Amino acid sequence: MSIQRLALNSLAISICILCGAANGQFFSQSGFGLVETVSNNGISAGSFGNPAGQYFLWDIENGAMNIGGVGAGGGVGGSPGVSDDGQYVCGVTLNPATGLHEMSRYEVGTGTWTPLGGLGSSSGSETSSGWGISGDGSTVVGLAWVNAGMTHAAGWQDGVGVIDLGSTNPGQSARANACDIDGGVVAGWQDGNGRQGAFWVDGQQTLIVDNNSQPVEEASEVSNNGKFIFGFGIAPGINGIGNAYRYNRELDEFELLPNLDVGGGRNMAVRASNHDGTIAVGGTWPFGVPASFGNGFIWVEGLGTMTPTEYFQSMNVKGIPSNYNFAFVSGISADGKWFVGWGGTGAIANQSWAVRISQEVLLGDVNLDGVVDLLDVAPFVDLIAGLQFQVEADINQDGEVNLLDVNPFVEILTGN
Repeated sequence: MSIQRLALNSLAISICILCGAANGQFFSQSGFGLVETVSNNGISAGSFGNPAGQYFLWDIENGAMNIGGVGAGGGVGGSPGVSDDGQYVCGVTLNPATGLHEMSRYEVGTGTWTPLGGLGSSSGSETSSGWGISGDGSTVVGLAWVNAGMTHAAGWQDGVGVIDLGSTNPGQSARANACDIDGGVVAGWQDGNGRQGAFWVDGQQTLIVDNNSQPVEEASEVSNNGKFIFGFGIAPGINGIGNAYRYNRELDEFELLPNLDVGGGRNMAVRASNHDGTIAVGGTWPFGVPASFGNGFIWVEGLGTMTPTEYFQSMNVKGIPSNYNFAFVSGISADGKWFVGWGGTGAIANQSWAVRISQEVLLGDVNLDGVVDLLDVAPFVDLIAGLQFQVEADINQDGEVNLLDVNPFVEILTGN
């Protein structure tokens, strides 16, 4: 053993003071349907499977409650989205003045829905529907009917009204599914080559193709910073394994996201991403069954695709029931602190779940067991001897792990 390591060990032998753990936490609820989106402050929204046929909010501190609106089904489309601050939700309501269902925005503070209009036509009882909301809550995107048989992608902006994003294929429909933080970048699909992935910037549509110039499946998500577009993957053949995708619109780079090594299905869909598009979540499921019978996934740039269980274990999340089935990950907050989805302890996803990831770093917890004690000494010494970095070992927070961290590390251990 080197003289340096002997000196470090002698300095660190001291009375152990247990520090508070920095753990994530698991939550679940049932009876209101399945949650589909979540904000930075843990406010989530859903409508899928709601017994009352409407939208609901789930606040961990205050529980879940129905908030009205008209959930998808019976000729009405739409999907809930929530702003980053949890103050606005998008969806569909019935406008009593027109008798038609319209894309709408719900204001949490006042508890009111506001119908947002359409493009002057309708099909059945619907004139438009909301499918996504910007991070700042100022924009709702979705579709609007231009005649009884065709829709255009559309967006409503606060102070502007409904904007026709168009359809570049005459006689074919289009829809917007998601947008970035302020509505400047919108993504969705364009009919013509199936539901081909597409995005709109300043009202101009671009169709997405893969590295072989072939059309890809619909786009389902835009990172908050507007850089990345995410979408579906469906494998050819009923027993194939599909791959979702991420498209860098700034660099015009297309990449496939690998499916799960175990449990991957024919369909793979990204449902949401964090602010900068470095984490994406969704689900994978086989041919012939709904996504609620599949397996959720979390993809992390540089690490690849993993199961929610693997990711949450790496984040030291507590309270997950044994053998819990994370069937689908339907949302991640822009700041990456909250994950939501569908699951249960059986084969069928029959409840909503939420996971709060602690972003706090427990300085000194080098072995990542949630406490600072003598078990952290050896890995701390190894990091210094090997000139390696770990944020928990950078006690003086100067961006390096070296001898300058020894005295503050000992102070943590001794409580001085």
